[in-house]
Amino acid sequence: MIDAFKHCEPHVIACYVLQYEKPVLIDPGPQSGVHNVIEELKRLRAKPEVITLTHVHLDHAGGAAVLAKHLSAKIVVHPRGAKHIVDPTRLWEASREVLGELANVFGKPGSLEESMVVVTEDRQELDLGEDKLVILHAPGHAPHMQVYYLKEAKVLFPADAVGVGFDGHLIPSTSPPFDYSRALRTLERLRKLKVESVALTHFGLTGKEVIERAEEKIREWYELIERLLRKDEDVSALHKKYPENSVLISFFKASVQGIFRCAKEV
Repeated sequence: MIDAFKHCEPHVIACYVLQYEKPVLIDPGPQSGVHNVIEELKRLRAKPEVITLTHVHLDHAGGAAVLAKHLSAKIVVHPRGAKHIVDPTRLWEASREVLGELANVFGKPGSLEESMVVVTEDRQELDLGEDKLVILHAPGHAPHMQVYYLKEAKVLFPADAVGVGFDGHLIPSTSPPFDYSRALRTLERLRKLKVESVALTHFGLTGKEVIERAEEKIREWYELIERLLRKDEDVSALHKKYPENSVLISFFKASVQGIFRCAKEV
């Protein structure tokens, strides 16, 4: 495990190096942390031939193009995310809109030749020599999400399909365009795997129970918001009348943030 964001905030974004006969790196992290990853790879005397992405969000894949060029490695990505690795212009614009200043902290991703990008199929396997890395398409957190499963070692790399872990706690990762139903189906699929360890991008190793816990947390969060929309007729009317990008909806979101900050201090 490499701390890909330690220059800014340690123990937030991890990438993983699989030191097999055919070495692989999973999720290189943001563009701003690529130098950390390169230095750690030197220390480990590792030169991955393949960089596998769970999805193309900046905190997971922003550094992919630079690292691929440095290592002369191929990038493995979901078919719906491939175009954003080749030309990240639209990804960068959307990220800045959603993340604001945090997008600049992560850094703008570089572009890459199409010949260096390999698109995946669901249940595809990468032969690492001593083990096989199974690719499972896993929509929910993002439509271009996929997770990785080491078949013999029984290690799962689910990234944001499970969420953000810290100090034994877990927070669902449900930023737009989150798909509630597909996220639950993905977690149900992951629960059926024979997993002994779960390697989280955010952050570190944990046990299989985190998959079921993630499912419970997403259901709880959904029910809380659904209750607000159902019981507060004014909030319901607001969302029925105005689009997501309207000023009034932004007022509502700001109000939720403000009262959340007050409530957490009680």
